[in-house]
Amino acid sequence: MDKITQLLKDYHHKVFSVHGATAKGVDWNDEYEVLLRYDKMLKVVEMDFYDGPERPTLLDVGCGWGGMEKRALDLVLPIDITGVDVVEEMILHAKGEFPMFTFKAADVFAMEETEAFDFVVCNAILTQKHDVSIPEMERFSKRLIAKMFSLCRYGIAFNMMSTRVNYTVGNLFYQNPLELFTWLLNEVSPRVILDHGYSSLASGRGKYYDFTAYVYKH
Repeated sequence: MDKITQLLKDYHHKVFSVHGATAKGVDWNDEYEVLLRYDKMLKVVEMDFYDGPERPTLLDVGCGWGGMEKRALDLVLPIDITGVDVVEEMILHAKGEFPMFTFKAADVFAMEETEAFDFVVCNAILTQKHDVSIPEMERFSKRLIAKMFSLCRYGIAFNMMSTRVNYTVGNLFYQNPLELFTWLLNEVSPRVILDHGYSSLASGRGKYYDFTAYVYKH
């Protein structure tokens, strides 16, 4: 297990130990905020050129205690989800709470490409930096994105903090959306969608400073 994965494991173990199966248990302050991000991840299956099975498979990288899986159930989505996380306690909870899905205590970097899924998503892992340097996080993020893309048949989704802000927080990792878009087009796939439009909501709930990227193979 690499240094950053171990750091994330230790951090989320502590958060889950304190807050349990809640939004705060996966380091979100507000239930509405985390549900919005789950919906953004699940939208990866909505593409006009998808010709796969009616019930696609999806790998949830860093699934935590199964919050996105609960959201998929609440929305009655026809999708088979496998969740992986390095925090064993979270996986144990997810297995007990959502037996209709598959959960594994595993490091995604150790997964073989033969374990392919129609879609692969990663929510809120690449928004964190903690005390890791920016160059280290840049290398880690590109490595994780490439790994996710190697495990998918059709597409991936992930979110990152945007540099298009008027202040930054030291423990978060900010990515220039234009630079990321260019890198994805040049190094990963010509089919890329960047959703930066929800960074300021009209609902009065405040501003959000992340964006979601969708990258497709076909």
